[in-house]
Amino acid sequence: MKLILNGINGEYLRQITDNYVVDTRSVDVAVAYVTDETLLFDWCWKYQIPLRFWGRYDASVPVALRVLKGFLDRKSPNYSCKLLTHFHSKVIWWHGVGVYIGSANLTDPAWHGNVEAGCFFNEEEIIASGMDRQIDTFFREINTHASPLTEELYREIEERSKQLQRIEDQDRDNKRRFSKSVNIHHWDGLIRQSALSAREQQRRAFLDEWNSTLQTLRDIGHRVSTNAYRPKWIPADTPGGAQADQFLHAFYDCQVIGEDRRSQFAEMHDRNKGNPESALQQAMAWWRDLTEPPTNEAQVLLDWAPVLRNALSENHILNITEEEFKDICERVWSIQDHARRVSNETVGLSAGQSYTMEIKTTALAKYLYSRKSKNGSSVIQVINHILYDGRVDEVPNRLWDAIAEAEWRIDHLGISALGEMIGWALPNDFPPRNNRTSKALRALGFPVDYVG
Repeated sequence: MKLILNGINGEYLRQITDNYVVDTRSVDVAVAYVTDETLLFDWCWKYQIPLRFWGRYDASVPVALRVLKGFLDRKSPNYSCKLLTHFHSKVIWWHGVGVYIGSANLTDPAWHGNVEAGCFFNEEEIIASGMDRQIDTFFREINTHASPLTEELYREIEERSKQLQRIEDQDRDNKRRFSKSVNIHHWDGLIRQSALSAREQQRRAFLDEWNSTLQTLRDIGHRVSTNAYRPKWIPADTPGGAQADQFLHAFYDCQVIGEDRRSQFAEMHDRNKGNPESALQQAMAWWRDLTEPPTNEAQVLLDWAPVLRNALSENHILNITEEEFKDICERVWSIQDHARRVSNETVGLSAGQSYTMEIKTTALAKYLYSRKSKNGSSVIQVINHILYDGRVDEVPNRLWDAIAEAEWRIDHLGISALGEMIGWALPNDFPPRNNRTSKALRALGFPVDYVG
């Protein structure tokens, strides 16, 4: 974590855009006031980094007209703008790098000369602390109450801007009329919302999204496991949920990731959202016609999946040794992916030295195996709680416990890793799911949420 205090301590937000182009996967921006598009928006456009922006809507026109016009003119699914009322946040999430939370708007004075105060947390810190889920909930909440920028809304804002130029006094009637626009979503803000009700709403939103996507994955698993779409190199008795996982894995790696290794899921979603069934049928036909697995799909389905299912079975899970847990981590893609991002120091390796993914995964497995949640549960006990501590249909509720409640949460054990392990342990009930799965579904046109 570092303080961003501009000239007071020599730390500026521009240092992130100057140094982390390659590491930034996408950017989510929730900043109320914007007058300078060159600080961040043009940077994203120049380097083809997907951007989602939420700005403030009120009678003072907090987002400059030329900034709004830039979104309309570019007409890109990777470059979206929404506006909302009761909004004063300054949060910028460079996915893959970290998040800024502070006082700075997107104005030249705020980034360079003003006395501003904020904190920047790197990606490892927000994942380890569970902040990533809370920040994701924040963006979901504001998105619920936001209105997309349209030509109609822009014209209203443009007219209001002209009024402000002409009128400095006696503006009450125009202001009231502008604030009642039928083109903007009106809501009462969060003034009356208690912490408890907010937490319950977060849980409900998570469960609604999880269960909706779960049924989508089950449906796909059923279809790709039939003779009509199952490749010849996959045995007929392979669980449908596991087949859905590897179908989506292959589709994402081969068709969603472009030649420049950037994900094209946003553009593909825009093309396919009108007819996801057609996109899915084309993808399943491509999958069926593969004469051999594109990467390691056969190894995952035929070798890794049985090992994981046995290790995570109800009869064995509480007896998992540290060595067995390492073997599990080496077969869970999300854990390997997180291992390469976590700092060497966190997992007991030498700072500044480069390590292979295998070494980093082993070190992360050792770190996780030694951790305990606030209620004293080990990582194995947390996983057992999710899988078997109650009815199988309540697994998603217990997953929420493990990612959102301090009593069960363990640092660096995130929703993607847990979603995968649930799927490998209970493939007939819960197809494996991670962030890559969500992006593949979104690329196919499904209205699936994802974590950048």
